[in-house]
Amino acid sequence: MSQDNAVEDARSARQRDILEMLQQTRQVDVTELAQRFRVSGMTIRRDLAELDEAGQLHRVHGGATIRRAPAFGSRATVLAGEKAAIAHVVADLVEPGAAIGIDSGTTCHAVAAELAHRSDLTVVTNALHAAITAREGGGRVIVLGGLMTPELSLVSPGIVQEPPQVHLDLLVLGCGGLSADRGITYFDPTEVEVRRLLTTLADRVVVAADHTKFDRKKAMVLGPLDLIDVLVTDQAPPEPLHAALVAADVEVVIAP
Repeated sequence: MSQDNAVEDARSARQRDILEMLQQTRQVDVTELAQRFRVSGMTIRRDLAELDEAGQLHRVHGGATIRRAPAFGSRATVLAGEKAAIAHVVADLVEPGAAIGIDSGTTCHAVAAELAHRSDLTVVTNALHAAITAREGGGRVIVLGGLMTPELSLVSPGIVQEPPQVHLDLLVLGCGGLSADRGITYFDPTEVEVRRLLTTLADRVVVAADHTKFDRKKAMVLGPLDLIDVLVTDQAPPEPLHAALVAADVEVVIAP
């Protein structure tokens, strides 16, 4: 590993730890972080600046506080047409009688809405928005339990320790960002653990993501691009992301 890669890995790990601390304490202090990670205050301030620019925390004098995500309803209206088109394509990938996992987030909720008329499916999710919508069609819905997040998803370390006794034909994931170097990334560390578990239970992994997620990098890494079987999106990915997806043997489907 080159020195530049080692520095980048250390920075990514440190930023992940900072976000995990924020989830627990709601506020962090530059001096305390510098002592904890044995780096300079300038390095910590640079970390906080990057995380603030990425929308993952809110910088304040001497530290940072947790940033609340925009309300689910307001986010659902952003690129609503593109999300609906993506959801329509994803729904066509779901075979009759399939067991399907559905992630949290507004694009995945659009997928649940597309599938709401299908009474033949078994839907597994930790997202209450998706569960309620999918249940409207009369299909079977299995909700993974845990502590409710502001996104109305449920997360619990117990889920990771005791996987649900279910096999998924297809798992539909949203994402916070897709990049050639960091892969599939998210904001919330606890939700990533649930997603990681679900990928181990699925035959195929479909990522449903609009073009605004291209080349964005969140701190929490789910895995490399080769974890994805199919990417359904609304625009062709730019280089070098497109080349990385091809190299990872990811099928890219552009929603009309």
